[in-house]
Amino acid sequence: MNIVIERPKHLKKILTFLIPVFIIIGAVGISAILVMAKPEPEKKDVVELARHIRAVVAHEGPVALTVKTQGTVEAWQAIDLVPQVSGQVVYVSERFVAGGIFKKGEVILRLDSRDYQYAVTSAQARVTESRQFLVRERAEADLARTEWAQLGHGEASDLTLRKPQLADAEAKLGAAEANLNVARLALERTEIRAPFNGLLSSKNVDLGQYLNNGTTVGKLYSIDVVEVRLPMSNKDLAQFDIAGLQRGETQLDVTLKGRFADQESHWKGKIIRAEGLVDTKTRIMYVVARLSGDELLSVNGKYPITIGQFVAAEVEGRRYDAVFQLPRAVLRQGNQVLVVDKDNKLRSRMVKVVEANREFVVISEGLEDGDIVCKSQLGVNVDGLLVQFDLGEGDQT
Repeated sequence: MNIVIERPKHLKKILTFLIPVFIIIGAVGISAILVMAKPEPEKKDVVELARHIRAVVAHEGPVALTVKTQGTVEAWQAIDLVPQVSGQVVYVSERFVAGGIFKKGEVILRLDSRDYQYAVTSAQARVTESRQFLVRERAEADLARTEWAQLGHGEASDLTLRKPQLADAEAKLGAAEANLNVARLALERTEIRAPFNGLLSSKNVDLGQYLNNGTTVGKLYSIDVVEVRLPMSNKDLAQFDIAGLQRGETQLDVTLKGRFADQESHWKGKIIRAEGLVDTKTRIMYVVARLSGDELLSVNGKYPITIGQFVAAEVEGRRYDAVFQLPRAVLRQGNQVLVVDKDNKLRSRMVKVVEANREFVVISEGLEDGDIVCKSQLGVNVDGLLVQFDLGEGDQT
């Protein structure tokens, strides 16, 4: 006899639902056990790598600034040689050529003077005649006074005493003497002499040529003194006592550099004045350097400075007793520099800049003697960056 036990249908449904749940719970448990049993990773300290930079050591000291400019050498005096009388050229100096050098008072050329000598002789004769006439008039006046004193009554008139005649004779003598001086002056002007030591740059006449007064015969440049006009911007002028320079109370040292005879030479001179006007187009003012005497020769005494020569100039500027002069690369935007602290980390500092150009900056405040200043070009937000630095040769100021 077989007995059949029939399972309820709802138990089958419960098992179908619970078996997957148990499987999931078991998997989660096993995973948790595996995770908990996993060994912990080894902990390592984070190492901050230092960035390599170039740096310079700042040292406080005196700094004398210079202003660089350039110009052309010009003669202090340049004149046209012009006769004041007319005549034929009867003599010219052998140095009356372009490049000829004349001493002050030396005859350059001479005009035919015979007409002017005759005029002097004639004027001298008129002076002699006028003097004799004046002597006669004085005698006549003395005689008239004597006669009136003996025979006259009352007060004598000027005409009776011959005062008008005497004044006329004196005036004629004065006029004759003036005409003689004019004749002598015209005779003297037949010789054209150098008014200063100079160099003749050009000649326009020659022996035998007839000249009218006012004709240019040549151009003469002074050679004892030369000048150089040097342009200065507003920034450049800030380096000088421009007011004292304009009043003539201040003079500045200047060094000129140029090439002559294929050699670079240096000349020393003085800035003696400022021209006082700002050019409306370029907004610059010119100052004038002057050289004379031994200054006309280069420092080694070998080469003379030459009119028309182009030269570069370094002009003495302001002097500071205690400032820092550093390479231009150290300055960042906003007048800031990066200084390496005792922990070898960069720190930003605000500084006061009194001068800056393409080569260097001069700082008066914000640094201390011995500070190590970064001159590498870095990005923004580098404050606190760990660095290592190299001080190259000459990187100490």
